[in-house]
Amino acid sequence: MLFFTAAGFLIMVLYSYCLYLLLSQLLEFRPSRWARFLALFILIGIANAIIYPRELTGCLICLAGFLLMILACCTGDLAVRFSAVLIFYPIMVSINYLTEDLGFTIWLHLFQENMTPLSENLLSMSMVALRIPFWYLLYRFTAEWLRQIPQNFTRRMWVILDIVCLSSFTGILTTIYHGDMFTSYQTYPACIACIITSLGICRLGALLSKNLRAQMEIQALKYQQVYYEELENNQEQIRKLRHDMKNHLNVLSLLLKEQKDEDAREYLKSLSGEFSANLRLFCKNPTLNAVLNAKYLLACQRQINCQIQTDIEQLGGLDPVVLCSLFANTLDNSIEACEQIPYSSQRRIQLKARCVNGFLSCEIRNSKCNEIVQKNGKFLTGKPDAVSHGYGLQNVQDMVRRCKGTVKISYTDQEFIVTVLLPV
Repeated sequence: MLFFTAAGFLIMVLYSYCLYLLLSQLLEFRPSRWARFLALFILIGIANAIIYPRELTGCLICLAGFLLMILACCTGDLAVRFSAVLIFYPIMVSINYLTEDLGFTIWLHLFQENMTPLSENLLSMSMVALRIPFWYLLYRFTAEWLRQIPQNFTRRMWVILDIVCLSSFTGILTTIYHGDMFTSYQTYPACIACIITSLGICRLGALLSKNLRAQMEIQALKYQQVYYEELENNQEQIRKLRHDMKNHLNVLSLLLKEQKDEDAREYLKSLSGEFSANLRLFCKNPTLNAVLNAKYLLACQRQINCQIQTDIEQLGGLDPVVLCSLFANTLDNSIEACEQIPYSSQRRIQLKARCVNGFLSCEIRNSKCNEIVQKNGKFLTGKPDAVSHGYGLQNVQDMVRRCKGTVKISYTDQEFIVTVLLPV
C-alpha cells in the first residue's frame, strides 16, 4: 500500500511539473523560490482534483486553486493571467475527468465490478499516469505558440481571445454537470472537443501574434523605403547642381563684377538651400533612423517645429521593430495634436532619447490646444477622432508593458508629455 501511495505522489509531481513548465511559457512566475514552490504545490493539488459527473465541486475547487495561483505566484498583466486560466482550465478539467472516469468505466463495464484491490489500485494509478505523457506532449507542441502570443498582443486582443475561450470554459462545465455516471462515456467526445478547442485557441493566438509582428515589420520596411527614396532624390539633386555648378559660378562672378553684392548673397543663399539635404542621421540603427526621418519630414510638411535629439548607440536586447512602432505611434499622436493648433508658430514637437545605465529613456513633448479627458483609464482627446488617438496611446502602453518598461503620461493646458523608460 505504501508503494502505491509513493508511486501515486511521484506521478502527481511529474505531471504537475509538466503543467508548470507549460504555464511558464505564457505566465511570468515570481522570481522567489518560495513563490515557485507554492505555485507547484497548488498545481499538484488542482491537477489532481477528482471530477465526477453531475457534481461540480471538484471543478470549482480546481478553478479556485488556479485563480489563487495566478494571483499569488504570478506577475504581469492581469489580462494575460486570466487568459491563461480560460485557456488551460478546460484542458485540466477535461483530462482529469477523462482519466478518472475512464478507469471507472473499465471497472464497471469491462470487469463488471469484479477486481481485486491490487488490480483496482493498478488500474487507478495507470489512468492517472496517462496525464504525464499528455501534459508533456502538450508542452512540447504548444510551448512555441504560447511564447509567441504575449510578444505582440494588445489588451484588446487578449479580451477577444478570452471571449473565444469562454466557449470551451462553459462547454466543459455544462458537459460535466449534465453527465450521467453510468453513461459518462457519452461525454468523452465533448471533453476531447474542449481540449482541441483550447489548443486551437493557442495556435490562433500564435498566428495572430505573428501577423501583428509581420505588419510592424512591413511598416518599418515602408519607412526604410521612403528614407532611401528620399536619399536617392537628394543624391540626384546634388548631381544636377554639380553639373550646373559652372553656370552658377559664372552668374555669381557676373553679379560680383557688377557690384551687386546683395543679389549675389541672395543667389548664394538659394543655392545653399538647394544643397541642403532633407535627411538627417538621428541614430545608427537604419530602421529606427528611417522612422525618425519619416516623422520628421511629415512634421515639417505640416509646418511643425520638430526637434529630435537622440543618443542611442546600442539597443541591447530591445526589439528594433517594436521600438520603431513605439516611436512611430508617439510621434503620430504628437503630429495629430499639433495639427489642431491654428497658428503654425505654436506647433512644436520635441523628442529626446538616450541610453544610459542599462535603460533607454525617451521623452516626447508636443504643444496642444485641444482638451484631454480620461475615461476608464484611457486618454481621449477633444478632436473628432479622439477614440483613435486614445487607442494609439493604449498601444504605446501595451508595447512598453511587453518590454517590461514604464510609461508616464502627463499634460498641461498647452503641452502633452509622454515619458518612457525601457531596460536594454
